[in-house]
Amino acid sequence: MAKASGGSNYFEVTTDDAQVLKWLVGVENKGLRSILVVVFGVVGLSALAQVAIPLPWTPVPITGQTFGVALIGLLWGRKHGLAVFSTYLSLSYLGLPVLASGGSGLAMGPTSGYLIGMFAAVGVVGSLSDSGFAKGFVRNLISAYVGSILIFSFGLIALSFFVSGEALLAAGLYPFLLGDLIKNVAAASIASSLQK
Repeated sequence: MAKASGGSNYFEVTTDDAQVLKWLVGVENKGLRSILVVVFGVVGLSALAQVAIPLPWTPVPITGQTFGVALIGLLWGRKHGLAVFSTYLSLSYLGLPVLASGGSGLAMGPTSGYLIGMFAAVGVVGSLSDSGFAKGFVRNLISAYVGSILIFSFGLIALSFFVSGEALLAAGLYPFLLGDLIKNVAAASIASSLQK
């Protein structure tokens, strides 16, 4: 699914990955589908969290998690999205190394707000998908950006307890905007192609 090539990180969805996502969306047994969505979602989020680039001036790394949050909300809706993220956080709480760079635990720290924001984002993006708003590339992209606003808002609030006001945006927002654009465009593209 997420692949690194050479010295740069990017997300490439292969034909096989797209077939798995289409298959998951099409599973008719609702109980089996729910279990499979949670398992694949948690495994995917955990893998994307390991795509992490630490930045020397901030405790917040660039990760692939936000791409996963947007894609999960767009493809699987609010109920399944919240189930995936709740399970993901529960596994972290239990000590499994599913967070960025193999981290675990849910103690209050500089990145806690981003995790809270991701939980809120997957619910809101999932609700937009469930309502029928998130159809087509532009509306999927708008929905993904609504999620990004929530992630950054909660993230900056929590980070403000650890980073002074002057350095807050340089530590918690500005370095992530280009990557957020790339991840949101990728999530919107994948979601709109699978919704056809």
